[in-house]
Amino acid sequence: MTNKTLISDEQWSPIRHKAGLPQFAAAVGLLRHEVDDFIARPVGVQALPGGYYHDYFCPQHAVQLIFEPDSPTLHRCPVDGATFSGEPFDSAWRWSVNNRLAESALRLAVLWKLEGEERNRQRVQKILLGYADAYDGYKAYGGWRPQNHGVAQFSTLDEAVWSIPLAWSFDLIRSTLSDGQQNEIVDKLLLPAAEFLMERHFGGIHNFACWHNAAIGTIGAVTGRETLLDFAIDGQYGFHTQAREGILADGLWFEGSFSYHFYTVAALLLLAKATANLPKWDLREHPSLAAVLRAPVLCAYPEGSLPATNDCWYFTSLNDDCCHGVPKAPAFYEIGNAWFDEPLFGQVLGRAYRHGPRESLDALLYGAMELESGSEAGLALPSVQMPASGYTILRTQPEGEAVRSEATEQYVFLKYGVHGGGHGHPDKLGLTVYACGERQSPDLGTPGYGIDLFQGWYRQTVSHNTVVLDGKSQPAGAGRSIAFRADGPFQIADAAVRWGDGAVTGIDVPSYGVDSEAPEVYDGTGMRRAVLARGDYFVDIFLVDAGRERRIDWIFRNRGVLAPLGDGIPIVPAVLEGDGYEYIDDLSTRPAYGNIALNWQFGETGVKLFMAEMDETTLFAGPAPGNPAEDTQDLMIRQRTASRTAFISVCHPYRDTPRIGSVTWHGSDLIGAGWAACTVEGSDKKDLWIVRSQSDVEVPTWLGDLPASSRFEYALEE
Repeated sequence: MTNKTLISDEQWSPIRHKAGLPQFAAAVGLLRHEVDDFIARPVGVQALPGGYYHDYFCPQHAVQLIFEPDSPTLHRCPVDGATFSGEPFDSAWRWSVNNRLAESALRLAVLWKLEGEERNRQRVQKILLGYADAYDGYKAYGGWRPQNHGVAQFSTLDEAVWSIPLAWSFDLIRSTLSDGQQNEIVDKLLLPAAEFLMERHFGGIHNFACWHNAAIGTIGAVTGRETLLDFAIDGQYGFHTQAREGILADGLWFEGSFSYHFYTVAALLLLAKATANLPKWDLREHPSLAAVLRAPVLCAYPEGSLPATNDCWYFTSLNDDCCHGVPKAPAFYEIGNAWFDEPLFGQVLGRAYRHGPRESLDALLYGAMELESGSEAGLALPSVQMPASGYTILRTQPEGEAVRSEATEQYVFLKYGVHGGGHGHPDKLGLTVYACGERQSPDLGTPGYGIDLFQGWYRQTVSHNTVVLDGKSQPAGAGRSIAFRADGPFQIADAAVRWGDGAVTGIDVPSYGVDSEAPEVYDGTGMRRAVLARGDYFVDIFLVDAGRERRIDWIFRNRGVLAPLGDGIPIVPAVLEGDGYEYIDDLSTRPAYGNIALNWQFGETGVKLFMAEMDETTLFAGPAPGNPAEDTQDLMIRQRTASRTAFISVCHPYRDTPRIGSVTWHGSDLIGAGWAACTVEGSDKKDLWIVRSQSDVEVPTWLGDLPASSRFEYALEE
């Protein structure tokens, strides 16, 4: 196959023109800044390979250490300035060195193509020849490595990510290199990296495999090796297989994490970019590429950030960073907006650039000359169900708010679907709440993988808003949707899960960090959660069928401070045994007599939780790690010992002053009597709710005589 450059000379002409336009000044400015920073704080090719990125985190604060290019043996925590040295930190520092060199080589090469500064081209050449000289020696390194180890980097995944910008930078300066230099880089660096990745290709559907394919295919395109392109695109686990089997029908990557979704999409797009000038291999028309960009937009919080489901970085957002090791999210939508006829992608960019500058390299290389201006009110997304992933998202607008906005929308996310393989969390029927412009009760996602809190807290059920049996985290599993309604007098998200006989698992990978006894604890048990959402509150019904008498803990964690449980009933210190429970500090307890209203305060916002209580209910409360860990959030547990029970609540997020003054419970025995009812009262409304376990369950006639401005009914039958 004849070599074709990744970006042709004809394509460089309009890119150079864009570089002189005001709308791309931020992108050119950032490019120059990154090059200047590399020149001011240089690093060189190391004699030893890189270590594990996730080891470069503070064990106490769960935050990434500060990478200093000139400090190979002293590494500082950004929270308190504590320093760490020795292993594994020194090896993890070299991971960042390799990443810095590869990414800087690409930016130096692009800036050289734009401005012709010879010293920048020479720096790229030095990096490439340096790695070509060192690469074979890395193979003999005897340090500890995982089974899936790389050569220059810790793992084959890291190896693939590192090799792609090196292949691009080689392609950009190739015409200036002698034949001998070209052969040295191709034969001693690029082809050995591609062959290594082919030999150790992840034989399955995984983000690893997508990155392997992207690296192998990019090197194939740069070196003219058609066998590499065939392997990466049409091979047994190539691009087409990954897209067909790894991307679910709703457009989300199967691992159930939005950061891993973008991490995988980055690899898919890189392979599509590498083949764009190869008609036989051009992947830009593949329908999955538009779908994977569209799906996270439908799931985003009102202001554009994303729920931190499963092993997801808490910062993941459509407006900014979406994962470590990939461009910021707007860069993805610059490509999508350029390649696809999808107005939504332009709207995403419009909103993103209200939050920050248009500065990505992809904006400069691929972006449209002009973009639609973003709406100040946001994207006005609908309530949506992602049935293959098992997510239902209800979006409502408080009554009396004339204009829908990011600051007013109530957003409730019910998670019930596929586990997500090795990156899944044990949180079936977990609930996430965003309202009043804030993540009120968020999924915490994950910090770095190398700290104790990762397994001990973030991957345990108790750190999620769902139910725990006998203190044991849920086993892996997958639930199913029972009802979804996005219109009408109230919106509905209703789903169920059952473990053991009759369970719908859909997975063959056990969840991490779950005690080996947990599957037995949950075997044959079933749970169901129905969320009925109005403008500025929602009714939450959680049914548990444990099969036999068990300790049942209903968890709710919210940002901010929980007001004392109070009302004259003694509160005493407590200890609870369970997976992850040791991370809840200063746990206190009191019995729940009658009905309880709790209040969390977070800045100018708050959440009121009205709970219908039953005899033998005990409340526990205490601060627990947020993300980052020192951002503690007050957690509340409603605990009962029963074989079957129903937890019924009304949740009301508010700004400044609550709109809901009281909730009066008229009955809450869904298990025995088969019905529950309450009146939700505010200054301008009195809503009567009646919920039945079956549509034919009779309710007292006096309920019909209760004064109400609106009446709502829901039957839990399937």
